[in-house]
Amino acid sequence: MKAPDVVLRNALLADATFAGLAGTRLHPLQVPRDTALPFVTYRRSALRRTQTLAGPMGVPTASIEYTVVGTTYASARTVADAIRAVLDGYNGTSENTTVRQTSLEDEADELAQLQGAELSDVFTIRQTYDVMYQET
Repeated sequence: MKAPDVVLRNALLADATFAGLAGTRLHPLQVPRDTALPFVTYRRSALRRTQTLAGPMGVPTASIEYTVVGTTYASARTVADAIRAVLDGYNGTSENTTVRQTSLEDEADELAQLQGAELSDVFTIRQTYDVMYQET
């Protein structure tokens, strides 16, 4: 299975700025309990394939959403900016998948409550990237 989300994850973990801010705290869908902040989760939120009369064209576009969680707005913003610096315009190959183009499509700020009422509110920044990748 082709996995553009893994290609982007590898690119982020290889970036010194991102690693200096979030280390390896980059997880699909959910984080392990007691993970230090800031951390980042990611998920595929959509997948589109262009169809022709002969079938799919082989260059799908996945929407991949990253959610940065930090104790302060400034810490979340700094990590989100590091993600954008790596991913907006990114292309590359990893894990037998070639990403052709990545573009930031949406970004939103929110205040959230982590599980457990005794915990303080946290700041989140959600970014959605469209990722065109080679499927065949």
